[in-house]
Amino acid sequence: MAELNEAYGEHLAKIADAIQESEEFAAFLDTEEIDEYKALQEAFEPHIEELYNAVAATDPLQLMALEKAMLHEDLVGLYLPKVLGFAVLRGQVTDNYKYLRSQEHFRSILDFICNSPNFDVLKTRIGQSVQIGFALSSDIYVTGFIESIANKRVRWYLLNQKLSELRDVNQRRASFVRYKRQFNSYNFLSTEFPEKATDIKLLFGMLRDFIIHRAKNDFDDGTIYYPITEMLMREDLQGTPEHTYLMGLFLNFFPMNEDYLKIFRPILNGLRENNKDFSEQYFDFLMDMHERKTPALNIDADRRFIEVLDLNIEDDIKELYTTLRSVHDRGYIHEEVQADVKRYHESHEGLSTENEAIRRSILAYIRQLMENLEPEDYPTWFEMHPVFASYMKIFGNEEFNQSIKGIYLRFLRKCMKRYTDKRGGDYQGVKKFTTATFKECKFMKDKDIKDLFKTKRKKKPTPAK
Repeated sequence: MAELNEAYGEHLAKIADAIQESEEFAAFLDTEEIDEYKALQEAFEPHIEELYNAVAATDPLQLMALEKAMLHEDLVGLYLPKVLGFAVLRGQVTDNYKYLRSQEHFRSILDFICNSPNFDVLKTRIGQSVQIGFALSSDIYVTGFIESIANKRVRWYLLNQKLSELRDVNQRRASFVRYKRQFNSYNFLSTEFPEKATDIKLLFGMLRDFIIHRAKNDFDDGTIYYPITEMLMREDLQGTPEHTYLMGLFLNFFPMNEDYLKIFRPILNGLRENNKDFSEQYFDFLMDMHERKTPALNIDADRRFIEVLDLNIEDDIKELYTTLRSVHDRGYIHEEVQADVKRYHESHEGLSTENEAIRRSILAYIRQLMENLEPEDYPTWFEMHPVFASYMKIFGNEEFNQSIKGIYLRFLRKCMKRYTDKRGGDYQGVKKFTTATFKECKFMKDKDIKDLFKTKRKKKPTPAK
């Protein structure tokens, strides 16, 4: 966690001063009514959020320091319910939907709220965050926190946020997913960096999610290059699967100037030569990114990685990226490129990670093209199908074929929404092509293909008695 920039601290202090001097705060002090507090929220929370968003955009590593600075009575708890939610969602969650480690930042914010003179108004906005935070934490941790609160009335409130139904992992997962969805539009991810070598496993999820979040969005990332580079340069972390994954993210998705390329070339290529597990770790990273789909391992990502790669080192990584460079330079439509892909695929076992990597890369190209087509571009679909079919033949892989089928069905639905006149030339053209193609590729049985073009009859309303 980085220290809070002095300018940000001064800005927050000015907001606090304005709150203390405001008519809205005076009115709230007189009545202590929720309606008066809401007026205070409407007047000042937008200013706090504006500051928060500015820090999140350009100095995300200072977010937790900003949140700690917000634990000040002069701010009368404004924006803290949202900050509590951010803290709940930053923790790394296991497959069992429990925190991998205790979330002390969540505890600090909740402790401040529970001891605030404004608790009665704040509690109306934190219930769900407390419920999810408690459900993800261990019983011992939650019990210890509740017992640390002196006020019996507040303790009783907290006890009621321990929901018995969230002891069930399926209920906990469903509730967590629903809760997380509410924060999709907010930029709140930050991270900590490992102090000891063993910390990399505990902090990995937080680091991964943070770097992916920055890669997926158009932020000013100038302030994160140095600390991430400093971490990846540490020899005590190098060679671990976590280090390989994080370095893969950074090298694929963040543009590097020559200074950074000089740092990472010896690190990457040294690991390729000296760590027998590195190729397998890196391919595991590629598989995970292909599963996620965003940010996309596209031509830009591959070219960034090739810039750091020493192609004189003979290994599986060099073989993959030599093939991918052929795809990028000449296009996956080119017959010679298809021949290169076929040679690569045939040189590995059918279900090997290497073959899965090349299949996923080609699939990403196909998906990108098809998802960007508009219904009126359907002739392009017709023209490109022989190329896609060629790759289906090269790979001979049912999962790849089913992915192509899914891409085709999504585009077909777009066409069906646009072309509703069943006698029209566009509709008939799409129908004829789909029928022939789905049959040729064995995507569906004849009956199921016909059902794609049947108009569903609306049920007649039941006559009123």
